Amino acid sequence: MLDSVSNFVQVQASTGYTSSATAVTLQSGQGSKLPATPFNLIWWDSTDYPNPANDPNVEIVRVTNVTADTITITRGQESTTAANHNTGGKTYSLVLGITAAMIAAIALQTGNGIPVENEVVSGTGTSWTLANTPVSGSVKLYAGTRLQPSTDYSISGATITTTSSYPTGALTADYRK
Repeated sequence: MLDSVSNFVQVQASTGYTSSATAVTLQSGQGSKLPATPFNLIWWDSTDYPNPANDPNVEIVRVTNVTADTITITRGQESTTAANHNTGGKTYSLVLGITAAMIAAIALQTGNGIPVENEVVSGTGTSWTLANTPVSGSVKLYAGTRLQPSTDYSISGATITTTSSYPTGALTADYRK
């Protein structure tokens, strides 16, 4: 299921918070800007870093509840780390923006999957295994730089059986998972 979204959502924390805080009060009236839960927000020091990508303490949080101007969050999402957002005199903003998890969720919803490129396929001889189960029809299998015709192999789940035998490390694949 895709997260709830809304355009142009940026809110500010009403005060500073430590890395263990899971309830954040926003500035007055800003809770109404937020969509229905759940969704992720990007939290950063917008005083010193107009672009959140430049803040070394930027964090993605998961919003699980909104009550008036208070959000309940799960910290350190999408490989970010829960950080203190409490330096005096700074404004800490939270924005509903595109994140890697959002793109991955969209890709899964479209049925096109997420691209995997140049994966060294595990196996030897005629028995091989991809790291992920591919979207049907998306595999391009290579022996060295030579694209293998689909008639030279079969796929069941993540398992590939080739008609010819190859040494370990000889096959690479591009596909969508």
